[in-house]
Amino acid sequence: MCKSGEGKPEAGLHVSAVMDTQCPFCSVQCKMTVNTDTETLAGIIRTVYKAEGKPNAASQGRLCIKGMNAHQHATHAERLVQPLIRKEGKLVPVKWEEALDTIASSFSTLLSTQGPDAIGIYGGGSLSNETAYLLGKFARVAVGTRYIDYNGRFCMSAAASAGSKVFGVDRGLTCRLADIPLARCIVLAGTNIAECQPTLMPYFHQAKENGAFVIVIDPRATPTAAAADLHLQIKPGMDAVLANAMLKVIVDEGFANEEFIRKRTNGYDQLLTHLKGVDLRESAALCGIEVEMIRQAAHAFGSVETGIVFTARGVEQQTDGHMAVRAFLNLVLATGKIGREGCGYGAVTGQGNGQGGREHGQKADQLPGYRSIANEEDRAYVASVWGVEPS
Repeated sequence: MCKSGEGKPEAGLHVSAVMDTQCPFCSVQCKMTVNTDTETLAGIIRTVYKAEGKPNAASQGRLCIKGMNAHQHATHAERLVQPLIRKEGKLVPVKWEEALDTIASSFSTLLSTQGPDAIGIYGGGSLSNETAYLLGKFARVAVGTRYIDYNGRFCMSAAASAGSKVFGVDRGLTCRLADIPLARCIVLAGTNIAECQPTLMPYFHQAKENGAFVIVIDPRATPTAAAADLHLQIKPGMDAVLANAMLKVIVDEGFANEEFIRKRTNGYDQLLTHLKGVDLRESAALCGIEVEMIRQAAHAFGSVETGIVFTARGVEQQTDGHMAVRAFLNLVLATGKIGREGCGYGAVTGQGNGQGGREHGQKADQLPGYRSIANEEDRAYVASVWGVEPS
């Protein structure tokens, strides 16, 4: 029966069971309940499912169309429920025991004939913390391969490495979602939240109602761009150029927070030297954006007390994605918009657990607990936990 406070079945639907779960898609991971019942149609009895949002701090009980229909993958008649092995050119169902024996035999053959580095392990941002941890341990201890990574290599790794260089820690969001309505200016670079994380859009609508100026940087005219006060329709791949041009305006026209910079940052003199070589007109031509629009964006972000910058795949999936993210982080630091309510930086994660996957050791250069594989003490500690030699 329906549990108290955990969802109300719609009128006329007698609910026989309520399952607490969550949407498996984007990084919001909206909590929900799935109500189940049976209905008879043309003499055929079938199970009926209905998903409903469940109150939580992130999506506040909202669901988008993906969450409403996520259960269809699990209940579909064509869902694979057992392993398939190719025999005589055709994939045929087999028992788990045979599948596992086949994998183990193949791995053993490769290990004995070609060595551990002949095997590569690739994880993903949809894995749970526990699975990501076990995958990393399996690769490094059971197999002994140096080749392990996850699908964030082409996206979140750029933001992760930038965060580690700038803040000393890889953290997707440096602020709370509750800070969004408190920001007076919001920069959304390379992210289409309206379609990719739609249950978060009300935070941005609330910010606009509170008077926030929203800037969207995207080559495409997306629904997110349609909701912005200023859409900078940049040429693909020019995000770092744009961020540096905005930063030059902020510094040259007196919007930099000199006190914060002196107390909380380093490398500012080198940055100033770099900015001297930035030509606004040249940058504008490269970006395909008018100089005055760049100046308008810089004034909007630099002149207000609070502000947040968000980046996503559009910025990170570039040949210089790491440096592009760092250029946007410079905007945050130069204006002192970090560590206060309504301020910060956020990498809008695409999948459910990209952060956890990195924290627990399935990223090539990271061991569990944010430890670096390049750090001798970190290697020694994890080796002591796993009972192996640090090498």
